[in-house]
Amino acid sequence: MRDFFRYFVLFMLLTLPIAGNTREVMQLWVTVDWEGLWLQEDNLQAMQKFRQQFPHIPLLHLINPVYFIQPGVNRAQIGSQIRSTLLPQDTIGLHLHPMRRLVEYCGIRYQPGPSIADIDEQCAQSSCGHSVSLEFAYSQTELTELVNCASAMLVSNGFNRPRHFRAGAWQLGPKLQAALEANQFLWDSSRIDAQLLTTRWHRDSPLIKMLQQLHAHTAQLNQPYALGYQLMEYPNNAALADYTNSKQLLALFEQHLVAHEPVMVMGFHQESAADYLLRLERAIPRMEQLAKQKNVTIEWMP
Repeated sequence: MRDFFRYFVLFMLLTLPIAGNTREVMQLWVTVDWEGLWLQEDNLQAMQKFRQQFPHIPLLHLINPVYFIQPGVNRAQIGSQIRSTLLPQDTIGLHLHPMRRLVEYCGIRYQPGPSIADIDEQCAQSSCGHSVSLEFAYSQTELTELVNCASAMLVSNGFNRPRHFRAGAWQLGPKLQAALEANQFLWDSSRIDAQLLTTRWHRDSPLIKMLQQLHAHTAQLNQPYALGYQLMEYPNNAALADYTNSKQLLALFEQHLVAHEPVMVMGFHQESAADYLLRLERAIPRMEQLAKQKNVTIEWMP
């Protein structure tokens, strides 16, 4: 509850009218989606390099705990690999794709669809279920149990119980929202303007159509708002680095500045950090320089 009011008060202060020579403040979040697919050394090294280059920037790690239950893994080693990318100021949250191994581990009957990629998910490999929509495939009761079970898995592997969340493929709807509230989550970033993803997803793809249905009124510069009594929504209004190059990230940042919209949420995937994290590395110094020119103070969150 204390964290909810902290976020709410911060947001209200940031949106107060600007008067005189008061410096404007902008909150920037850098999130990491840990998909649960693989932990490869080149991606972990890319993240470690980023931390050395920007030690002042905390990261919000949204982790799918399915890493810990893949066949033959050493859980202590998995935890060590994840922690090799962390700094003390970071926050751990939960990211969920309903992989078959995780769903069945949590005692829930696996559903092979609908898929955001329109592929056959009636399979047995470790990635099976990654493209299945949480909101459209599972009931509210099942989602509540899945969120609880996945949260407990993070705790059992040495992390604090998560209070931050992002749904796999941004598949948040009323059922998943209720599941998050039942599990006392405080912060969600599962809403996105589907147009931000059309650099890689066709406008007629199942993902884009599902997001347009789930988030019909979401726009690029949307700001935080209350989803429920405790749960705040922080829209992923700058997408992830896989979908936005350095120039586009800077343009989004400038649009926020011009519109005096004080919160921007960006990020990247752990599984593709070696390919795309460089886009953030190039954009961030230019964003900080532009903010300085505009007399804006950047507050790196969380």
